Amino acid sequence: MEAFAPTLLAGKVALVTGSTSGIGLATAEMLGRSGARGVILNGRDEAVGQAERQRLAALIPGTAFRFIAADYADQAQVDALFARIAESFGGIDILIHTATGGGPPDLFMNIDPTDWQNTFEGKLISLMRCCRLAIPMMMARGGGAIVSVASDAAKLATPGESVIGAAFAGNAMFMKTLAVELARHSVRANVVTPSITRNTKTYDSVMAGEFSRKLFQKAEKRARLGVPVPQNIAPIIVFLASPLASHMTGQVVSANGGISVA
Repeated sequence: MEAFAPTLLAGKVALVTGSTSGIGLATAEMLGRSGARGVILNGRDEAVGQAERQRLAALIPGTAFRFIAADYADQAQVDALFARIAESFGGIDILIHTATGGGPPDLFMNIDPTDWQNTFEGKLISLMRCCRLAIPMMMARGGGAIVSVASDAAKLATPGESVIGAAFAGNAMFMKTLAVELARHSVRANVVTPSITRNTKTYDSVMAGEFSRKLFQKAEKRARLGVPVPQNIAPIIVFLASPLASHMTGQVVSANGGISVA
């Protein structure tokens, strides 16, 4: 994994939601390698989370890694997550939100309406919940950075991604508007939009469905730079969260290996 200077994020504390695998885990590791004082891992599986915390703590002893189990689609669990962060670190400077929830891509009329709510909870509402609690912490510390990891579905109409695209488009516009509202508090808000990314649970889910597998196998062939893996996406996220991007806010940045130019 490409690395930034080991002092880039000195003194900073970051929360990475959904960070026990995939893009979230790779980002947590890079935050540590970039000198973050503390990195909070988050997920729903205590055993997996603690195992990854121990691995990263041994790999990067200069960073205090913590794992806090919470389902960020549940308000009470999000409240408890941020209360523990306040107790352990006094707040955060960086919030990285990775999306989850809902099933794999499928044609709109084939999607059970009960799945709509799950998709919006995991891909948009959970982001709002976390931002609502993270922003006051950042304002109290004189500023901060929020990066949402969404999808190119926010920008490109793709068969099978009607509901997913609607949720991610809302995610992106929410972040753009936060960027405008929070600039006077020195809190930046940006979005990274991967497309298909190998070595992730989302990739496995997509490739398990007949419709979505055919759809994204075609997309993979258009990845002129190769299909990304989490270690290709993490540096972009960390860059946007760092002082190197001090004048970037309200941006939606594609990271898709050249599948599209959105």
